[in-house]
Amino acid sequence: MSENEQMPEEFGAGLPLLEKLKLLAEWSPLLSRAQAVLSAETPHSRALAVIDALQWAAGKSGTTVDDEALEHLEAVLGSPEGKAFFDWCVKKIDGAL
Repeated sequence: MSENEQMPEEFGAGLPLLEKLKLLAEWSPLLSRAQAVLSAETPHSRALAVIDALQWAAGKSGTTVDDEALEHLEAVLGSPEGKAFFDWCVKKIDGAL
């Protein structure tokens, strides 16, 4: 990008400082969810933390399809059978590498 070009407004580049701070405050809960993903100790707990972050972000979209899909995915992964399947998948992937 040249010096004369600006970033698109949808990325907040042209916002005044106060508006940028409001935007940061609005999306800051996502940072704590990202921290939970990074600090998860097992692949399964990391997957559940990712789903939590996605659910929060999906709540911002205003559509229900993504919310419902993530609720179902969380329910499946949260069940003993879902956890066993997830762990099996991770073992298969680790064994293939």
